[in-house]
Amino acid sequence: MKKLLITWLLVVFAGYISGCSQGGSSNPILILAPNADFGTYTAEILKAEGFNAFTLESPYSKKLTPFYLKKFDLIFLAECKPESAITEIIEGYVHQGGNLIAFRPDSSLSRLFGIKPTNEEIIEGYIRIDPTFEAGKGLTSKTMQFHGTADIYSIKTATNLAALFAEKTDDTTFPAVVRHNYGAGHAIAFLYNLPKSIVYTRQGNPLFAGIEKDGIPGLRAMDLFTDGWVDTSANTINQADQQMSLLSHCIQELNKYSKPNPRFWYFPDTLKCLAVLDNDGEDNNERDFEPQFRDVDAMGAKMTLYLKDVEKVSKSWVNKWTAKGFEISGHPDDTNEAGNPVWAHMDSAILRKKNEIASQFGLPMRTVVNHWFVWCGKDENGQQDFGAQARLEEKNGIEMDANYAVYDINSNQPEHYLGSPGINQGNYIGSGLVMKYADVTGKTVQVYQRFNAVYDQQYNEGSTPEKFFECFKGLVDRSLHDDIYSVVSIKAHNNEYYFSKKPLQKMLVYANRKGVPVWTALKLLDFLKMKDEASFSNISWTNNLLRFTLNSSLTHNHKLTFMVPAHYNGKRITGITINDQKQTIAIKRIKGLDYALASVKGGKNYSILAHYAY
Repeated sequence: MKKLLITWLLVVFAGYISGCSQGGSSNPILILAPNADFGTYTAEILKAEGFNAFTLESPYSKKLTPFYLKKFDLIFLAECKPESAITEIIEGYVHQGGNLIAFRPDSSLSRLFGIKPTNEEIIEGYIRIDPTFEAGKGLTSKTMQFHGTADIYSIKTATNLAALFAEKTDDTTFPAVVRHNYGAGHAIAFLYNLPKSIVYTRQGNPLFAGIEKDGIPGLRAMDLFTDGWVDTSANTINQADQQMSLLSHCIQELNKYSKPNPRFWYFPDTLKCLAVLDNDGEDNNERDFEPQFRDVDAMGAKMTLYLKDVEKVSKSWVNKWTAKGFEISGHPDDTNEAGNPVWAHMDSAILRKKNEIASQFGLPMRTVVNHWFVWCGKDENGQQDFGAQARLEEKNGIEMDANYAVYDINSNQPEHYLGSPGINQGNYIGSGLVMKYADVTGKTVQVYQRFNAVYDQQYNEGSTPEKFFECFKGLVDRSLHDDIYSVVSIKAHNNEYYFSKKPLQKMLVYANRKGVPVWTALKLLDFLKMKDEASFSNISWTNNLLRFTLNSSLTHNHKLTFMVPAHYNGKRITGITINDQKQTIAIKRIKGLDYALASVKGGKNYSILAHYAY
């Protein structure tokens, strides 16, 4: 300890001189992540959870001086092997009152977290959150999967927030998430790589990329979830989202030592659920589409149509329906090599469809679903990459993909290997949120992954129209009432409208009754871009007053909602003003924590004050 303090004192002056030229930081959060092991994907998790005020740096940056770190209320340390000098600086930061959250930290930091290494590990295990602690409040107590490797530690002086298991039914447990007071500061460690696990849960097993696994003709993203990759009993709790919520609770717990932090709400306005409806055009023409479009429009809903044969639809018909708020986009077809899609050929298929949509209708192709859900799992060099298809779409200007869907009929896997149909189907990707892909190196791909949960062909071939509706109802109800938030995507092929018409009408009636809007994929994309682009700055806390600026340059016809803790260190919120205008406070309990919510229009900057009192 004496050595640490001496080191800190020796470097703090040099850090001060260096830091003076770097300027202050308006962001309360610093992410230290290398370009490896999915560390930079931490930024996508924070944006999904609404914590948009952060700075991203390499843990090997020369900027990392004590003076620089002291600018931040909270530091994230992604999985890495930090240099000894950086380890000492981080330890000094915490010891002097800083707050740290680490993912699979190096064993050299063990004393900071109050744990002792055993030099053993668990691969592909399970965790269970302890809901009796503040960080676990309102979250599931069910056992959940994690993907990747967790290090086994013994507890010395730390508090265990979540248990680690090698097997789901194992009686022997180890710490999975620990909290520890270190000097004047506080540290939390996830003893597995949370960002990596989130990506693997959402995208599947990277070792299966480009390999036929389920016996259903054509390589699809669903092949990545075979051989027991997903514990389908957890589909209804969105196990990846639960673990991201645990992270959010940890952030809020550590904020009590600095200042409350504003967040953005998951959905437009103050909605708790949102539906998206799309239709693969297949071989139909506009006369075939017209009745379905009229039915959807009559219910106040909108639909995206993914066209395979653009010549079968006129520009005048497209103009009529896009003017009504429908989306027309492309359905790239590389099914001639569905069993082994090649990067160059898939690239050509996307580009060809993009050019057809542009030349025929004058429209961009911003969202996409491939014919047969064909998924290219190898990069331009023929190497495995479960994000290769997303990278191809990014290359061609595509911004949202919905090629992950529920279809497992007649596979060589156990029956319903993607989950039981009907009311308890859930989301096998462990998430109801729409987030960006990552490639096999962990780099974020600038394409959103929209999961297609309510898939007509799955229920048509099973001859279960009632379960088709119940699948939708279950997802919506859990989102509205159980904080299992989901963007619920429905696919209703025009070719299968003979089957889906009645259950789809029931879905739209139910959505209207529950106040759940049904959007196009494009409208959702534009909202997510607005939410992710918005930021908070100039955050300060003085005299029970939280001040911050909300910055937004993108617009949408639905509002952007922010939230602040309703209670902070024994004080409660008494009012919010936006640009000096007093707001009506809406207090909502969200996953066990109370927040005050307020909404603004995107495309502007706002000065916001949140008042607290005993």
